This record gives sequence, structure tokens and C-alpha cells, in this order.
Amino acid sequence: MAENTAFSSSGEDVINRTITIEEGHDLLQEEFEDYYDIDRTVEEIVKGGYKRIALQFPDELLHDSVPIFRLLKSRIGPGSDLYVLADTSYGRQALILQV
Repeated sequence: MAENTAFSSSGEDVINRTITIEEGHDLLQEEFEDYYDIDRTVEEIVKGGYKRIALQFPDELLHDSVPIFRLLKSRIGPGSDLYVLADTSYGRQALILQV
């Protein structure tokens, strides 16, 4: 008989992990927008006609989630809802793989 294995871990390592969150970048507004590719993100949202968009950041970038949310929301216009997910279970490694 095959051994039962869990699809995912218990998440205990994420709960017990200590992270360091920087206060922010020393980027000018234009550099900030380029760094996070705001124009391309807006273009993809509008082109795709998405109505509900969830934003998820690795722990190390959470400090930029609110300015990014505000920039995107101001440019995609009404009719689409943005959400910042609060389950920050992905570290920097996951961000690099998703880019």
C-alpha cells in the first residue's frame, strides 16, 4: 500500500520564520515605477479585462505594497478591484522564480 504524504507542509516554518523588512527604497517615483514595472502591469490588467486582481508580495517587499496598490488602482480605473493578499508565505526565492 502506498504511503500517504501531505500535498503541502504544515506551514510551521513560515509561522516561526523571522524576517527583516526594510523601511523602503531610496528610489525616485519614476525609478519606483520602473522597478515594479507598473506600466506593463496596468497594460496587462486592462488588456485582459480582469475585474479582481490579487497582489502578493514576498515578505521583504511588503513595505511597497500600498504605494503599488495606489499606483495600479489610479491607472486601471473603476470596474476592477485590487487586493493585497495577507498570506505572505513566499520568500524572495519565490519572487525570483515568478518573474
